[in-house]
Amino acid sequence: MIQLEFSANAENWIVSLCQDKLAKIKVMSLKALDASAHSVMHFVDISSNRSTAEEMTLDLKNASDVTDSDLARVGANRIIGSVTSTNCLVCKALVESNANCFIAPATTEDNCDMSYKLYLSGGGLPMFLTKLHEHGVKYKIDDLAPLSTVKGMTARQQNALKSALELGYYDFPKRISTEALAEKLGIKAGTVSEILRRAEKNVISRYFEEEES
Repeated sequence: MIQLEFSANAENWIVSLCQDKLAKIKVMSLKALDASAHSVMHFVDISSNRSTAEEMTLDLKNASDVTDSDLARVGANRIIGSVTSTNCLVCKALVESNANCFIAPATTEDNCDMSYKLYLSGGGLPMFLTKLHEHGVKYKIDDLAPLSTVKGMTARQQNALKSALELGYYDFPKRISTEALAEKLGIKAGTVSEILRRAEKNVISRYFEEEES
């Protein structure tokens, strides 16, 4: 598995909030709503020292590339919820490259680009970068290295996570269901869900430990 860290152009609604409202946007997860990733739902955490939660919510509702939003005010200057948009080119590249990957939370940088961290199977990386080029995404690779074994992850967890990646469990949209993955691994669906959750927790914990170091 390869760990890829890169920065890339952000979507229009993200750039607008970042530049006009001095907002910090964290995209915690993504979900493609169609096979081509034309429409993508983002689960976001947005905060600003300049604008109120109400102002940012209104800006998102009026953004030309935002088709839907469901946001909750969790502070005077912070909102959390879903934003569905139509120009996530990084998402399109992931879908079209059929890259098996796990995506860590993405955040805006000072210049309003997005900073991404992906964990990919080695074979998916060249096609993913090719698709970024084809969609005209300007990006800069910050780090690229083999992913070392995560401390505390068992061989069973590593095998389940690797199989899930290779079979498209983490693709947008998914290419294999939990039930089908469980059948491939020869275990119950409830068991594979538990194994993957524990493996994902190890990967995510490692991510945040690195962020804090």
